[in-house]
Amino acid sequence: MRRLIVAALAALLALPAAAQQRAAPAPAGGADHPMVGRYEGAVQRLRQQRDYAEMRIVTGQVLGAHRVPGGPRATEANSTAVAGRALRMRYEGPEGRSPLELVRNWQQRMERDGFRTVFACEGRGCGGTGADLWFAVTEAQPVNANMPSNWDGQAYAALRLERPQGDVWVAILSVPGGGNRPPVTLIDVVETRPMETDRIVFVDAAAMERAIAATGRVALYGIRFDTDRAEPRPESRPTLEEIAKYLRANPAVSVIVTGHTDNQGAFDYNLDLSRRRAAAVVAALTRDFGIPAARLTAFGAGMAAPVAANDTEQGRAQNRRVEIVRR
Repeated sequence: MRRLIVAALAALLALPAAAQQRAAPAPAGGADHPMVGRYEGAVQRLRQQRDYAEMRIVTGQVLGAHRVPGGPRATEANSTAVAGRALRMRYEGPEGRSPLELVRNWQQRMERDGFRTVFACEGRGCGGTGADLWFAVTEAQPVNANMPSNWDGQAYAALRLERPQGDVWVAILSVPGGGNRPPVTLIDVVETRPMETDRIVFVDAAAMERAIAATGRVALYGIRFDTDRAEPRPESRPTLEEIAKYLRANPAVSVIVTGHTDNQGAFDYNLDLSRRRAAAVVAALTRDFGIPAARLTAFGAGMAAPVAANDTEQGRAQNRRVEIVRR
């Protein structure tokens, strides 16, 4: 009898440990990024990945006074342009931790794994009131971050891991939850890689003539621009030469050079950028190829005339174009 009682007690004592082992909960939310991990006790509320995206990682103070009216807050002066597979995650909690404590823990963990902190700041040390950095980070991807606007208590860090197959960039922004709510942390991870190029066929003068004869216009993708820049890149010259050939072969034709953008950024800013890009193409055709300025009219359409959905990088690439329209 005594042996039976002892055995029963032993079984009862063993139950909690066994039950705990069987029922160990998985981390709340989706999977963490293996290079970033998660702060113990935090709950993931957002996880969205894009196979290819372009964005800017804030790498310096964001000062509203330096911003072009209507333009993006992240510029060449305060951020680094990156492109590749992008993952956005948002975590809540844990309670009893400050944003600075959370960000510093992530920094320490990632620096041990070879990352280097490129820029870190706290509160107003992020530039001005801190609001501009908050907006620059949360708006870096077209995914609603749903972050509390408590930038007075924010902490931020941008880290980079250099590797032969492509660098990895991580931006971490943590803010107080407000009231009795736990802190909220937004993490962007970009595993950089070059975009597949040469997917849009080069259009020569003969093809331009056929397209314009059939539809009155032709879309050109061989004229390339740096982000937020209006001057055509050097590799644009072959397409500019083909435009000049077409115009020389059709001396009675006058055209509208129309700039188009995707929907990334403010409407007015993109409208102005597209105008400046069209004007730069007109200037290049006049200056470098001797096309009379009277035959060329620059026009900017901004994001108003897409030819594809702006939901993917492939679609946005189709929308970023220069069109030649017969007058």
